[in-house]
Amino acid sequence: MTHVMYVDSREPATYKDAATKQGYVEMALDNGDYQSDYVVFERKEIGDLVNSIFARYGAQPRLFEQMDRMFDFCERTGKVPWLIVTGNLERCEQQFKDRKQTLNKMAIYGALASVAVRYAVNIIWSERTFSELLVIMRSISEKVSEGKLQMPMRRQLKSISRSRTVASVANALQISPRLAEQLVFKFHGLYGILEAIKHQPQDILVMDGIGRATFNKMKQLGGVPDE
Repeated sequence: MTHVMYVDSREPATYKDAATKQGYVEMALDNGDYQSDYVVFERKEIGDLVNSIFARYGAQPRLFEQMDRMFDFCERTGKVPWLIVTGNLERCEQQFKDRKQTLNKMAIYGALASVAVRYAVNIIWSERTFSELLVIMRSISEKVSEGKLQMPMRRQLKSISRSRTVASVANALQISPRLAEQLVFKFHGLYGILEAIKHQPQDILVMDGIGRATFNKMKQLGGVPDE
């Protein structure tokens, strides 16, 4: 099964069209602008970010009202929250100067720091093209779906498990050490895992961190033929 990414039907046409061209599915999202089963992304152009920091809807800036909702949504669904900021702050500052206004950059930096610290929201501030950001968002979602969230790479193998079997399974199937440990515990080694992939795929697919994409990758790397 293809890793499915969704774009909110209320996104501006330019962004929505770019997303659907890359295989994103358009639908009305209950939170954020882009989602998968694992992550949620809120997209803000720099001008919109500035407005949301200084515009208040009630007791606090609009940005934090949005982050409150995202925080509650992610706690309820288990999805990982991201804030994507696009655009150049210096150009935005120059636009303010052209209007004889002053842009408080420290307030912007402070607001983003609060988003990261108070709400545990991951932040990407980029001037890459939006098409590139769509690729990055999909890649992030795929990594989370593979169980790699907060899972350092090879240098962490020994601290996670001293088992050579776990290390060999993680390397052979290109999965996280944590997921390799779970598989080894259940199926006792690479041979048992490959036998389960071939004859008992349902026992693999019910495990946390293994979606269809991860299963298919393990099947391919393990040389298990399609029946």
